[in-house]
Amino acid sequence: MILTAGTKVNTQYHGPLTIEKRLGGGGQGEVFLAYDSKNARFVVKWYFKEQATEAQKRAISDLISKQPKGEEGKRFIWPLDIVTASDNTASDFFGYLMLLIDRKRFSELGDVQSKRMPQPDIATLCKICAQAAQSYRQLHLAGYCYRDISAGNLMFDPKIGDVLICDNDNVGVNNTTESQVLGTWEYMAPEVILKASKPSTLTDLHSLAVLFFNMWMWHHPFHGDMESKIRSWDIPAKRKIYAEEPVFIFDPHNNANYPNDPDYKTVRTRWQACPPLLKDIFTAAFVDGLRSPEKRPRELDWFNCFARMKDNVIGCPSCGADNIWDPAISKFTCWNKNCGKQIPLPPRLILTTQKGAFSFILKRDSVISKYYENGSMEDLKHNIAVVVQNPQNPSVWGLRNLTGASWQATMLDGKVQEVPPQRAVPLVPGIKFDMGYGKGEIQG
Repeated sequence: MILTAGTKVNTQYHGPLTIEKRLGGGGQGEVFLAYDSKNARFVVKWYFKEQATEAQKRAISDLISKQPKGEEGKRFIWPLDIVTASDNTASDFFGYLMLLIDRKRFSELGDVQSKRMPQPDIATLCKICAQAAQSYRQLHLAGYCYRDISAGNLMFDPKIGDVLICDNDNVGVNNTTESQVLGTWEYMAPEVILKASKPSTLTDLHSLAVLFFNMWMWHHPFHGDMESKIRSWDIPAKRKIYAEEPVFIFDPHNNANYPNDPDYKTVRTRWQACPPLLKDIFTAAFVDGLRSPEKRPRELDWFNCFARMKDNVIGCPSCGADNIWDPAISKFTCWNKNCGKQIPLPPRLILTTQKGAFSFILKRDSVISKYYENGSMEDLKHNIAVVVQNPQNPSVWGLRNLTGASWQATMLDGKVQEVPPQRAVPLVPGIKFDMGYGKGEIQG
């Protein structure tokens, strides 16, 4: 059955709907804008006949009542209802209902790359990736695998970093539910392409790593010298590059696929701009984790990486380009090739807790979140300290205590001072303080 403007369809829980217009299509079906009796807008994904199987219908029906919990789960544009034809002669066709996404606010990576939508700044990109990692972790903890993680299924607000995850009809119980979809070629794990493994949470981790690489590099991790020499980009070529002989383009031990092609200048520049923390996790994903799925970075590893990067973004005072400081950087210079000047560092905080040692640059309005207290994803939005300016002496800066308990600060002369809530520790190198759950030291 072909849906057109004015076609009536039925739902189980949302009443009858009227198709308004076609929005697009894909390999499984077409997507339409629809409205109900109160003129509320929804989206209907309507399956092609060969995809409208009873197994798929049962899978969608099962998903409707099992959306992942919490704020992370709300980011999934989850199936709301089964949609069926009003015409009894078209009983073999069906689709499902989902919420309408505000496309003026949310974009795909392709919209940004084509300049139809603004490019998120580095701090916002960190937030986008951290939120995506949070949500996929919640999905996996609920016992599901996504099966088709790709840039086309992730939408984000490029201004403030909010995230939505679309096309959730192929989500299934990990290692249990059969699926009509194995993934998108560029994002599929090698073992799935080679049919050595079915989609699972472990293969999702490979897809997630490719997605994050694309978000940061605007490039594929295996598109390098080997790929650029291929003249016919057909299925055998894709099998070779993505599954049979994949080589990470920045593999530190194998430069056979380094992106030498002049068209790949952008990815080389972006890689050089990455801090060691991000380079290391990409290398782990595409070298150690390539053939050993159990070694792939987990969602929490990605979250930790992006959360810490976000807290160390600093603008170059010479050209304004955003840079990411990392404790492993010996000489901090601007990545911008037209600048390249050394960036003077503001004071840094070394915070040691039971979760480890963390380093932050302390610039105007820098905040330290409760996440560093116990490593919980949920605590990222709760702050325990903020950099403030002394209202009586604007040249003096401090780290204000936002907790409910006093800190104990050891000053340069060795004297111990109490720092009650809402009071600040001066940003003077050498001052140390005990926050109860961890110890901090200001460095210059």
